[in-house]
Amino acid sequence: MEEFLKEYLKKIGLKNNYTSNYIECEICSRVDHTIIRNYVSLGNNESTKLPVVSCNNCGFLFQNPRFNEAFYDDFYSSKYRNLLFKKTTPSKDFIDDQILRGKKLLQFLKKYIPNQGNLLDVGSSVGGMMLPFIKFGWKALGTDPDKDYVNFGKDNMNLPVVDVKAEKMKLDSDFYDLIIIMGSLEHVYDPNKTLSICKKAAKDGSLILIEGRGHPQSSSKNYFNQNHHRYFSLNSMELILLKHGWTPILTTDKPICGSSRPGGIYCLGKLDKQKIDPSIDDIINSRKNEKPIDILKKFDELDRKFGII
Repeated sequence: MEEFLKEYLKKIGLKNNYTSNYIECEICSRVDHTIIRNYVSLGNNESTKLPVVSCNNCGFLFQNPRFNEAFYDDFYSSKYRNLLFKKTTPSKDFIDDQILRGKKLLQFLKKYIPNQGNLLDVGSSVGGMMLPFIKFGWKALGTDPDKDYVNFGKDNMNLPVVDVKAEKMKLDSDFYDLIIIMGSLEHVYDPNKTLSICKKAAKDGSLILIEGRGHPQSSSKNYFNQNHHRYFSLNSMELILLKHGWTPILTTDKPICGSSRPGGIYCLGKLDKQKIDPSIDDIINSRKNEKPIDILKKFDELDRKFGII
């Protein structure tokens, strides 16, 4: 393991009993990349070395190297909420924001979805975003690995949430009319396995909506942080959905869930299980890619704006 990874483990209070490796691009499987930034935020004006790279082929941004799966299981079960909020139970503001975001999302999606259906919320946390859909007549299921937040949703709000990581979900096949992954695909250990499970569980013609952090609202060191393992752009959102069979029908940076997460981006895709899609390489070669040099310039300009360089 690289020495900087050992140092990172010390900083967050986890023992050095994990492994790590350099990974291939999670979209196009290429191994050649360009380093965009070497350091990411730990919060509280602290930083740590966890390199963020851009794939030389498609431009996808992701942390590299990466720890093994056991690290992320431990991190999200014992460290994540403490590092973010210094507590393991959700605040009233957090819950209220989830419900409000769900109301705004439902309002936005009404023109695309039936009056009743089955909803899957991957990375649902407490599950508050599902509440407006349930009141609208939908059946729902939320999944999240954070046991404390899931238990709060079940015990205090009577919400249909289960404590399970995305890659371990056991779901009925051809069942869901709508799948939402709101800012969670950036955190999962394996986004491709997660989307493969979702595709099997989705009905033909169903919709998926993914949300990403998108446009930075601060310097690069704060935008890139320890708990986001990949960073989506409008382009890479479309690429990863296309890779798994969803055709993007709307990609936007409009605040469709309200203003509490400024800079967010969204991609809505429709599934056609009968369609034979071109390979991801063909899609990328049709100029649907981003160049690392342009991404590097963007973050240099951002840091100049915030007086970092």
